[in-house]
Amino acid sequence: MKIKLVLSTFLLLLFYSPASPQFYFGKNKVQYTHFDWQVLNTPHFNIFFYGEEKELAEIAGKLAEESFEFLENKFNHYIFTPVPLIIYSSPNYFEQTNVIPNLLPENVAGFTEFFKGRMVIPFDGAYSAFAEVLRHELVHVFTISKLNTVMKAHRRLTYTEPPLWFTEGIAELWSRNWDSHSDMIIKDMVISGNLVAIENMYAIYGTFLMYKEGESFLRFLSDIYGEEKLSLLFENYWKGESFDEVVALTYQKPLEKLDEEWQFYLKKKYFPKVVDQKTLNEVATQITFEGSNLSPVLISKKDGPWIAFQSSRWGYSSICLLPWEGKNRKHRTLIKGDKSQAFESLHFYKSKISGSPSGKIAFVSKSNEKDVLYIYDTHTFKVIQKLGFDSLVSLSSPSWSFDNQKIAFSGVTKKGFKDLYYYDLQSKILVRMTNDIYEDHYPSWSPDGSRIVFSSDRGEFGNEGYMNLFVYDLNQPSITPLTTGKQNDLHPSWSPDGKTIVFSSDRQGSYNLYFYNDSLGLKPITQLISGAFEPHFTPDGKNLVFSGFKDYSFQLFKLNLSDSLLNSDSYLVSHNSSDSSSTPPSLSWNPEKLSGELNRGTVKYKSNLSFDIAQSAIGYDAYFGTVGGVQAALSDMLGNHHYIFLIGNNATDRKDFFSAMNVGVTYLNKTNRFNYGYGLFHFYDEFFDDFNGLYNERQYGGIFFASYPFSKFDRLESSLLLRESDRNLLLFGRKRQSFLTSGTISLVRDNSLWELVGPIEGTRYNLSLGLTYDVNNSRLNNSIFLLDFRKYIRLSKNSSLATRFLGYTSRGVEPQRLYLGGSWSLRGFDRRAFYGKNLTLTNLEYRFPLIDDLYIGFPWGKFGFKSIRGALFFDTGKAWEDKFGNLYGSLGWGARVNLGYVTVLRFDWAKTTDFKRFYPGVNFDFFFGWNF
Repeated sequence: MKIKLVLSTFLLLLFYSPASPQFYFGKNKVQYTHFDWQVLNTPHFNIFFYGEEKELAEIAGKLAEESFEFLENKFNHYIFTPVPLIIYSSPNYFEQTNVIPNLLPENVAGFTEFFKGRMVIPFDGAYSAFAEVLRHELVHVFTISKLNTVMKAHRRLTYTEPPLWFTEGIAELWSRNWDSHSDMIIKDMVISGNLVAIENMYAIYGTFLMYKEGESFLRFLSDIYGEEKLSLLFENYWKGESFDEVVALTYQKPLEKLDEEWQFYLKKKYFPKVVDQKTLNEVATQITFEGSNLSPVLISKKDGPWIAFQSSRWGYSSICLLPWEGKNRKHRTLIKGDKSQAFESLHFYKSKISGSPSGKIAFVSKSNEKDVLYIYDTHTFKVIQKLGFDSLVSLSSPSWSFDNQKIAFSGVTKKGFKDLYYYDLQSKILVRMTNDIYEDHYPSWSPDGSRIVFSSDRGEFGNEGYMNLFVYDLNQPSITPLTTGKQNDLHPSWSPDGKTIVFSSDRQGSYNLYFYNDSLGLKPITQLISGAFEPHFTPDGKNLVFSGFKDYSFQLFKLNLSDSLLNSDSYLVSHNSSDSSSTPPSLSWNPEKLSGELNRGTVKYKSNLSFDIAQSAIGYDAYFGTVGGVQAALSDMLGNHHYIFLIGNNATDRKDFFSAMNVGVTYLNKTNRFNYGYGLFHFYDEFFDDFNGLYNERQYGGIFFASYPFSKFDRLESSLLLRESDRNLLLFGRKRQSFLTSGTISLVRDNSLWELVGPIEGTRYNLSLGLTYDVNNSRLNNSIFLLDFRKYIRLSKNSSLATRFLGYTSRGVEPQRLYLGGSWSLRGFDRRAFYGKNLTLTNLEYRFPLIDDLYIGFPWGKFGFKSIRGALFFDTGKAWEDKFGNLYGSLGWGARVNLGYVTVLRFDWAKTTDFKRFYPGVNFDFFFGWNF
């Protein structure tokens, strides 16, 4: 019960701890690097950066000031307080940020935190993408500030926030131009009939598709009704009680009518294109069908050619192998990502893999702080080499040379810029080929090993985000452009004879495949409705394997290169008029940097504190009466230092006011990998349990706690609690006064993969030991031992077998007792059915899908449920004092209903037993919470 008294402090503390998402489990946010932070001040921003990214900070300052001026006009609004902008030179560093406590998914390109209005953005090597993300996040800052100002001016204290599809859609609209990738997604949804209506947007809440549909809808409103209407919508926000009302007031039409017009507008735009374009299945043979599949490469094995590729069909990134025949053959999974320290992230969507003629695969994975290069042998089915480079933070898209001796790739130093490198496997030398501010990506070796073709934004229009093809000559060395123009030329690959380069380009709108030949020029291979990417020749040069976008996923396809495609008659341009140039290009553009009056100097970062949250609460209990309290949290701008305060009172009459005061203050330091904290507290309250009955207890003292993560998945935790404890057992008339010291140590592992109702694959365990010593009486007060082990065995994409074993024991003069029963433990029994200082529990549960999506219509709209899951379970367990007695169990079935990202509704029906007989009837449990 002593732990229970300091629980209110810990609950607030856990919000900031690495383990917060899942009680005493959860993955770790690891601060691998200590950054020497500085602050660059501009008229409208405080830019936080570390020394190695000073050039990047000056570029960010210029972009931020330009975006501020642009959005000031869009919103007709001025923000007087400088906006905090925190930048990281790599996504690998960005993932370590302490601005928010939760782990960041790899696909997060930046975020805006609303307590302090902080914008946090990583640089991923691309200037134009960085500029877009910066403006996107600044739109969020302006949106919040504008709405608060409008509502305050009209004395509206509260209002309904705009839906997420609108806030993200407006941020996309005012931060970027409509591009071929966005167009491909919306066109695919329209032509397939899968476009989600605005009224049903909750069905894709938070997804990338929601961003794109929101942007498309608002772009339609801007084009048809004028952009000024979007600005007017913010001015009118105080006039309506809901977002729909504000839209109707602004456009003089209900949102449903505008939705219909948008869908019809898109049909008129895209349907005529179907006449002249083809589907992927009309021109190629599809060989994968589940999940998304990318980066196909050819591997030679004794039994014929195989295709290695990246896949997400199981919900995590993996590298798989598929025979060339493909369609009816089973995949073999070689590497599973997202589950181990070695393969923490395979950078799905961001990095390609490469296959060598000798049957080896080169791929990149995040391992601890940095990316490493792995070589996998498909003959022995083992990783045979791991290559890390001290100077490089992140790597991407490796490419084997045809002689199997060298691997080219893109690499990023701590400065943040993406350059080309190659590693010589024989000499073990890393060679840097480019060294500038441009994004150099997707290198591919020529068969003779003398040249490397790659995509880069170093061309004339690179500052606008366009990627063209260039060739690096290793003999000279020099860089020569192959293509120029306002298009994206991506994923180049050489033919086996070295005469032709195949690549993907959006030069005619959709992403299609093209040939480039030094002698003949440029030739289109496909003319698709959707898009084709990442082409590779087969060793005989007669086929291509590539990835294509279809039904909102990427799948793999094979394309037979018929004689008509291989002949020279249909090349678009001759050698003399092609895009190629025989002279190296000059560096055609450089990003502008902060200068003059905009640069107000740089200072060293100081940890100044400000409020994150302050709130009060009051409650009433029929037995204990009224209780209330206030809690507050402060932190510095980078989130490295936290102070948490708690004040409450449990007095039942006036004379007990001061003695019943509950006070706690806790400090948490998250600056380095080793996280620690300490605090002081005074707590007094009344309690009841089945062993001691009714009692009150006063505790005051201090606590020290620490956590050291070994990796994202494993950590060691410890705590030391020193306090005076005065307990009064009211029913027995006994008192106890002791000075207690409690120490605990825990080893925690969690590499579980989750779906919407709980874990579905992986392992979680918590092994904890604790001792409490009574200093006054010179004796052991209690000891505890806890083992909670959980294993999830994936059976299919959405089904699994979940197991749990929980063992607990406590000894001493005041052992710590636990309750057992209820929906989270021994189902079919009451939550307080068993109580004791010893406990054992075993759960076996089969989890399977029932309904993926369920929408219920009401007069005011629809309400949806996602991922309704079923469960068949068998539980055994018991809590006891000294004599074990009978073991109890239950078996039954249940349903889990996800309520967005808030909680899960749990329904269980169970038959209970003492293993001598089944008790009559079926017991029903209803509760809230995720699966164990």
